[in-house]
Amino acid sequence: MARPALHRPETSQPEVGSGEGRRRLARARLSGPLRASIYGVGTLLWVSGIAWLILHYAFPDKSAFGPLPNPWEAPLMRIHGLVAVGGVFLIGWMSAAHVSAQWSNARNRRSGLALGGTALLLVFSGYALYYTTGAPHDTAGVLHEILGVLSLGAALLHWWRNRAGT
Repeated sequence: MARPALHRPETSQPEVGSGEGRRRLARARLSGPLRASIYGVGTLLWVSGIAWLILHYAFPDKSAFGPLPNPWEAPLMRIHGLVAVGGVFLIGWMSAAHVSAQWSNARNRRSGLALGGTALLLVFSGYALYYTTGAPHDTAGVLHEILGVLSLGAALLHWWRNRAGT
């Protein structure tokens, strides 16, 4: 018995400059609810991470034995971790719905790869923060903090390049 083939329109699209090609690329853009979810989850992740960084480095608690973590750090990390689960889910959804359909559009490929690579490194370093100790934990922490701060730039670059082309 023959196995039915999946229809993948992105592999047989006409040229992007043609009228039909532009219509297919327009249809392949993210839906409104998915876009809102990505923006919302991304914003919550970035704000909770930045808030944690500010509390951790600028407002530690003081004790007779030295600095202690700010009491708001733990709740912020719980929020950040919970929202990160949704972020990982959305990365997978976006890879299937957006990346595979837009890959033939070379205009935003580099900024999309930068954004996707940043997201993947944030996911891996976040897992490393949770599951490692010692030097690997410290290295993952520095990487996660730097990439987390820079991730807003990668997201805005990709968004801006998309806006400039429409």
